[in-house]
Amino acid sequence: MRSMREGFGPGMFWNKVSKTDCGRIARDADLPLWLRAYFAAQWRLNQIGHAEFQSGELAEILADENGKRPSDGSVANAVARAKDKGLIKGESNARCLMLSHHHARTGKGAISCSQHNARVWRS
Repeated sequence: MRSMREGFGPGMFWNKVSKTDCGRIARDADLPLWLRAYFAAQWRLNQIGHAEFQSGELAEILADENGKRPSDGSVANAVARAKDKGLIKGESNARCLMLSHHHARTGKGAISCSQHNARVWRS
């Protein structure tokens, strides 16, 4: 049996993560908002390391067990804490959470981000 190894560079190898499970964890009201924001980023990650959300959508994902959305300030604080912990990149905001290409990659999803005006051109 041939082993397929994919990596980020010498001595750094892939872990596979279920996007479905990341979506479930992102919606788990028992966890802190900053951690849920990180899992929301993993869930929505596209091919260029961005996870885009519509206006208010991240707050909807981070709602409590009764469906009450956190305030815009609470969402901004969750994003800031995830940044401080090094889970998401400093350019992240409530409309787009970004992961370092040294942290996670995916072969699925868009190759652009309207929030950050980013696009990978392919020929």
